[in-house]
Amino acid sequence: MSQTANQCRFTGRIRNVRHLATLIKSVHYKDVAMCKISQEGLAFELEESRCLVARCLMNTQLFDDFKYTPPTAELVQRPEPSQHASFSIYNSQQGSQQISQQIAPQPQFEHRFPSGYNSDGSVLFGVNLATLLNCLNMFGTAGGIGSSTNHGDGSTGGTGFASAPVTAIKLTYDGIGCPFNLTLEDDGVVTTCGIPTFDPEPPVYFDFDPESSSRIVMKAKWLEEGLRDLDATSDRVVFRFSPEIPHFRISSLGTIETLDVNYSQGDVLQSFNYSYDHPIEISYNFSHVLHVLRACGCADLVNISIDNKDFMRIQFLTPLFEHKVAYSEYNFAPLEALG
Repeated sequence: MSQTANQCRFTGRIRNVRHLATLIKSVHYKDVAMCKISQEGLAFELEESRCLVARCLMNTQLFDDFKYTPPTAELVQRPEPSQHASFSIYNSQQGSQQISQQIAPQPQFEHRFPSGYNSDGSVLFGVNLATLLNCLNMFGTAGGIGSSTNHGDGSTGGTGFASAPVTAIKLTYDGIGCPFNLTLEDDGVVTTCGIPTFDPEPPVYFDFDPESSSRIVMKAKWLEEGLRDLDATSDRVVFRFSPEIPHFRISSLGTIETLDVNYSQGDVLQSFNYSYDHPIEISYNFSHVLHVLRACGCADLVNISIDNKDFMRIQFLTPLFEHKVAYSEYNFAPLEALG
């Protein structure tokens, strides 16, 4: 089988294009993104200056139909270094002599996916999110994120999933170098868009350790209001965790004044797990952190975690339909540790 023929195949169907558009908009702080298709679902990742990584995942349960077939893994020989064996020969006149002889190693084989695919068979390619969102909104039904209000029954206000017109979508991808194809159907009218793809950038991985992290859970709207109350002209924001009240504080350090927003368990925080017996304060790039406002508007809950290396992860849970939820997250590298 030739490499061009040995490609992945992906087909996915979603009953409401707005579900996918809302999830993408929650991380759309720049246009260039990496798209990953795997057995887990459809994911998008964006990176900024190797200090910020945002991800969102449309898992398979959110699709009405999801089929991903990876390429066939090929049996290839592992490159093995040459081996040497040494042994001694005794000569009555010259004594013992050490002799080294090169030995051809036994060939070792392993299954590998074709070039361009990950070791698990998933595929990664670049895509322009602005182009993708424009195509998703071809019929004007992808909507905006808006402001979401949870009503306690799994439904949300602001996103308008229940009352807005519905456009169904089919997504297909036929392997590396192929376009990302969308077929949208609205009230019997069908249109198809082919979005160009490009070679992906090497992914950025933060060595975030969830086992060592301190974390809080609260309503996303409380984080949104707190960030909007800070001085947006500040170049950094400080996150403070403490075993004492207030348990959580975010502060903007401006040239004229410092603004604080305090949160405490039982008041606003729904859950608080802290790993230390003393407060910690870590600063992050404020312009990077403000990107999470894109997700706050449609999310219900937010989980803020900081590990023992001061990396921060902010995860959002967004209700979509029939008690199904989608996840997005932002990962931040620290500027400096203050305490």
